[in-house]
Amino acid sequence: MFFCCFNIFIFEGWDRMFTLLIVIIVVVGACYLGFVFYQRRTIKMATSVYESKKDLNKIPLDDEFALAKKMNLTGESKKKYGQLHNKYQHYRNQILPSIDELIKTVKEDGKGINFIKTRNDWRTANQTIQDADAALKEIQAGLAQLYDLNKQHQLAVSELEKKYKQLREDILNQNASFGPSIDGLEKMLANIEGTFDEFTKLTKSGDPSSADEVLTDLNTATGKLEDYMKRIPKLFLSLDKEFNEQLDEIQTGYTELRSKGYNFPNDNFETSVNNIRDQIRHNLDSLAKLKVEDVSAVNAKIEDAIDQLYSAIDKELKARPSVEKNTSIIGEYVDHVRRQNEDLTKRLQVLNESYVLNHQEIEDNHQFDRQITGLEREFDRETKSIDEGKAVYSEINHTQQKMLSSLKELENSQKELFDSIIDLPEKERDAQNALSKFDLEMRNKKRRIDNQNLPGLSDSYQNNFAAVIREINHLDEDLGKAHVNIDDVSKQVIIIQSDMDTLEDQTTKMLDDANLAEQTIQYANRYISSNPEIASASVKAQNYFEKQYDYSKSLSTISEALENQSSGIFSKIKNDYFNAQKPKQASDTDSKDEDQ
Repeated sequence: MFFCCFNIFIFEGWDRMFTLLIVIIVVVGACYLGFVFYQRRTIKMATSVYESKKDLNKIPLDDEFALAKKMNLTGESKKKYGQLHNKYQHYRNQILPSIDELIKTVKEDGKGINFIKTRNDWRTANQTIQDADAALKEIQAGLAQLYDLNKQHQLAVSELEKKYKQLREDILNQNASFGPSIDGLEKMLANIEGTFDEFTKLTKSGDPSSADEVLTDLNTATGKLEDYMKRIPKLFLSLDKEFNEQLDEIQTGYTELRSKGYNFPNDNFETSVNNIRDQIRHNLDSLAKLKVEDVSAVNAKIEDAIDQLYSAIDKELKARPSVEKNTSIIGEYVDHVRRQNEDLTKRLQVLNESYVLNHQEIEDNHQFDRQITGLEREFDRETKSIDEGKAVYSEINHTQQKMLSSLKELENSQKELFDSIIDLPEKERDAQNALSKFDLEMRNKKRRIDNQNLPGLSDSYQNNFAAVIREINHLDEDLGKAHVNIDDVSKQVIIIQSDMDTLEDQTTKMLDDANLAEQTIQYANRYISSNPEIASASVKAQNYFEKQYDYSKSLSTISEALENQSSGIFSKIKNDYFNAQKPKQASDTDSKDEDQ
């Protein structure tokens, strides 16, 4: 038993050792493979750095320095060449050897296992190569700039020679168009040509950097000269010819218009023309001094001043025909509103004897008269100034436009006033007709009530009837006055008509209730002996009817009792009654129309 257990223990120990041995072998193998991979990667990294370093040698700076040296540079250009050459020597003597050392370090690092140092050395090598590449490109660009500047300047010398020759020919050929500025332009061109000689010397001596600064000033001065040569002829033409011709035309036109009776507000034409001529002379002096911007600004002011003079003349020329046309129109218009106002005055005087004028009609008429008088005075003053040759037509034209507007408003106001009074007699006739109609309707109403033979009328109805009678009598009194207030009478007619309509409704209902109450009481008599409730209701209904004259209460009392006895009985009585009333109402309407 013990032996068996011992053997089992031995076998389990051997299994564990064997497993551990296998794990160790796997780990060692993996480490070996990783190290081999790392070495190969390091070799690849070192190779990539070396290839990048080879690309630096592709830039042919030696040839470019040799080409630049043949340009025989001087001055600033030679100084710049020296700076570029020093940078190149620093690259060759220091940067390239340091790159070789870094590549060598990366290769040696690959033999060890310091992964972090190898990675850092590789990055340093790459960054150094990038910096070297940037430095080489900067040097190359500097050399190219020197070469290009020299080439551009040589081309510029040829082109500028042609341009200045052409400019001098243009100044000579267009001498007259430049006026007093010709001397200044020639001096300006001479100064530019002196600067050009300096530029030519610097270009030929091999100093393109200094020549480039001179070329900038030269181009600015040349551009300014070309701009002056382009602008001055037009400025001079305006000052020498156009402005003076326009002023002569203005003076001639002004003199002619004055001889024909034209006048101008705040007339200062002579002073204005003389001031403009002075401005022209002073501006010619400025042009001689090549103050082109100032000359251009003053010319614009002169143009504006001349335009204003033209505008003043044109304004008077256009105003006169309008004034001559409107003068006759306004004269007739003023006479028209005067006659119309006089007619209004007469009508108001007549109407004022018979009617109350309570809308300031008389005051408005007087105000119209004052306005017309003011317009007549203004019109007379303007007509007099025209006859005396003192008229400023533009001002009169402005005044006449306002007068025409005022006359139109005045005429409309007169029409409104006329419309408000012309129908006063008609309104009085309408009120009289309404009064007659009211009187007739009240008589017919009383006849209808009398024909009903009612035992009496309620106090409320009699009061309403009496109130309408009083209103009609009051209207009759107001219409009989010496001065009728049409506004008040018209309001009374409206009120009376409303009250008449109300009274008519009350009368119709009272008569219908009375007739229905009588018929219903008579019908209920057949149930008195057999139905105590109807007997009691009949007594009450007769009391309301004969003693209190409350026909509505009488009807409601007996109709409710009868309905309680037999539903629908009162509805039949009521329908039969109103159906019988229809032919009668139509006959009454025809009779009423005949009476009217």
